[in-house]
Amino acid sequence: MKKILSIFLILVLLLSACTATLNNTNQDAESFINSLIDSKVQSVKTANIESLLFILDPEDKELQTEQANWLMDIKTNPIEDYSLELLNLEKTNEAEYRAKLRQQYKEDGQSYKIDFYNKYRLVDGKIYDAGNYFEVLTKDNVTIKYTEANKKLAQDIIDDMNQLYNENIERWGLTPSRPMVIKMFDDIEELRQSIKFSMWQCAGWYEYGESVKMYMTKSLSSKERIKHVVNHEMTHLFTIEKSAGNLAYWFSEGIASYYEVQQNQRTPSQLMKEMNINLLTIEQLEGIELEKLEDQQQISDYYNNSHLITAFIIERYGEERIIEILNELGKLPSFKGTTSENDIHYREYLSQVLPRVLGIEDYQSFQQQWKSEISKL
Repeated sequence: MKKILSIFLILVLLLSACTATLNNTNQDAESFINSLIDSKVQSVKTANIESLLFILDPEDKELQTEQANWLMDIKTNPIEDYSLELLNLEKTNEAEYRAKLRQQYKEDGQSYKIDFYNKYRLVDGKIYDAGNYFEVLTKDNVTIKYTEANKKLAQDIIDDMNQLYNENIERWGLTPSRPMVIKMFDDIEELRQSIKFSMWQCAGWYEYGESVKMYMTKSLSSKERIKHVVNHEMTHLFTIEKSAGNLAYWFSEGIASYYEVQQNQRTPSQLMKEMNINLLTIEQLEGIELEKLEDQQQISDYYNNSHLITAFIIERYGEERIIEILNELGKLPSFKGTTSENDIHYREYLSQVLPRVLGIEDYQSFQQQWKSEISKL
């Protein structure tokens, strides 16, 4: 008990000292930012979400959700030798600093290192960690946060992003309660490490309560490819909000893949003509943890099977049933945490709701229907 009380007292003193320093506007900014960096390292090493949230920009709720999910992943999938070092610091305006940081860690015996830019903001006389450094462009319903390398790209696509946003409002009958924020990374490894250390590199990402994140460079991206990636992630934003976050992983990816582009909105037999795919039963699909996969063919199989099953539902029961399923899921109690953490609950929800909406006996009947479809395909 004495040891617990001692640790608690040290934590209180540290937080008090941190607050006192923040209120002292004469304190050297570099020294204080180094103290924030030290606090983040300690939060990671102890997997303490509360202490991490304490140093984050209090006005950026998306960042707080993203960082809480990021640290929860580290807690679930431990890393070693985490370090964060300040390499360079510049004041960009009266309320902001741009810091070059070096982040290092080990996972499963493999070492990782990345240099990236982070923002620190002055809010009510206190400096806070404001996450990856981005410039900001806002027009109508969309905000794009971009790196300097992607400035022209952000300007070129923002009208298209607003068009996609309006199309999704019309499709899903929903205007999201949170702003539409897109973060454009020009380094795919920085994107991965900002999402989850345990993840494989991906082109885009959306999690409930976060921003849409995407990897984009001018040399690799056409407007059409950007629209495909963003529409996939934007579909996640709308469908996850419509279902109150209660959306099974495979079904979420299936809907997003189906509506990603017009070309994808076809029957399973039509889609199969262009797919190199190992067909899976629903039981097999639900037994896979997507974020743990490393083999590209297995990752493709997960997305493609999810896509095909969604197309199967739409072909047999009608497109309107997808919206009905989302609406019914949205009436159920929500869980805190990420989709991967709670997927077992979301699959149980789907097994209850889907048969009722489709007018079939039970979830096992639906699983059997798909098995029969596999034999035809």
